[in-house]
Amino acid sequence: MKLLTKTSRYYILFSVIIFIGGGIFFYHLLQKIFYNQIDETLLEERSIIVEFINHADSVPDFRTVFGHNIEVTILNTPQRKVERIHDTTMYSREEGDFQSYRHLFTENTSIKKQGYTIEIFKPLRETEILTAEIFIAVTLLFIVLLILLVAVNYFIARRAWIPFYRTLQNLSGYDINQEAPLKLTDTHIHEFILLNKTLEKMSKKIREDFLNLKEFNENAAHELQTPLAVIKSKLDLLIQDERLTHEQMQLISSVYEATSRMSKLNQGLLLISKIENRQFAQAEEVDIFQIIQKNLTYFEEIILLKKIKVNVQYLQPVRISMNKTLAEILISNLLSNAIKHNLVNGSIDIRQDHASLTISNTGPVMSSDPSYLFNRFRKSDHSSDSVGLGLSIVRKITDHYGFQIEYLVQDRYNTLKLSF
Repeated sequence: MKLLTKTSRYYILFSVIIFIGGGIFFYHLLQKIFYNQIDETLLEERSIIVEFINHADSVPDFRTVFGHNIEVTILNTPQRKVERIHDTTMYSREEGDFQSYRHLFTENTSIKKQGYTIEIFKPLRETEILTAEIFIAVTLLFIVLLILLVAVNYFIARRAWIPFYRTLQNLSGYDINQEAPLKLTDTHIHEFILLNKTLEKMSKKIREDFLNLKEFNENAAHELQTPLAVIKSKLDLLIQDERLTHEQMQLISSVYEATSRMSKLNQGLLLISKIENRQFAQAEEVDIFQIIQKNLTYFEEIILLKKIKVNVQYLQPVRISMNKTLAEILISNLLSNAIKHNLVNGSIDIRQDHASLTISNTGPVMSSDPSYLFNRFRKSDHSSDSVGLGLSIVRKITDHYGFQIEYLVQDRYNTLKLSF
């Protein structure tokens, strides 16, 4: 969920709560104002009626005077003073149903020492209709104002967050391999100015650290390869010396194997570093099947030596856009894994269609989770002469291009499935 959408939701939620609370308060306030006016009218009418009782010999029909129901009763005995105003419900013959009234009841004694009671019934129908109309009008006004406020708030917030989204866009397009520095859009908002300064400073630091690490890796790999090559060449000369004893030959062979292993390890780590640093940016259309055929030719001798039967199913031609060097490394490592961990007189089944490449080989039963083999220095057989980087390099290449790689084990078959 976008930040602007989330803040707008909270704004709408709290606005609705405030408007509902304000509407309830306004309704009761409006009702109280109308009731006060009605009560004042009732008290004025009561005062007029009391004046008639105190000074006139007879009491007229006040229904015709005030236009609503008024009942006045003259008593012979004095009465104590009582007065109350409340709501009541009475049956209305004109309306044909029960209606709400404001009822004033007064009981007192006149100056002539006569008791009297006054009951005035003021109908509330018009007041209720007027209150409802005003409340509906105000509610509609609140709804319109809420919509306008939300729209204005969304527009203002969206305008205010434009520099932030431009910064995100610039960050997503920033490539640490390029020499061009991170360019951010100028803004007049103080918080975004601080954010841009921090990001620019951070990107420069990351770029410097990246270049230093890249230079170190390249230098270390280059400097290691030279002495390793010298060591291997000297060991080749020693191995050819006929004066060596059997024990000396075994020692030299062990050193030679360790040197070869170190050389492979150095090359593998350097390759992983280059892939992670995206130094294989150039891409072209490569034919996977041609690369498979070429690598099968390279591995022909070891395939014949282990008497492995290779079955190839080429269902559909497929060309993938990727760096050709990485494509060759990817296929080479997949085939090398299938050959190296195969059985004598085993088999390899290669199946390619438009969406995937599957390589299955016979092999020993695995006791560990095959997905761990994609980690660095992980091997199914710890006694193997492999450095444990082949499948790790495969995972780095597939991640780089967004491919999917799976390692499946079924019976005595190990399967690597590459989905494009």
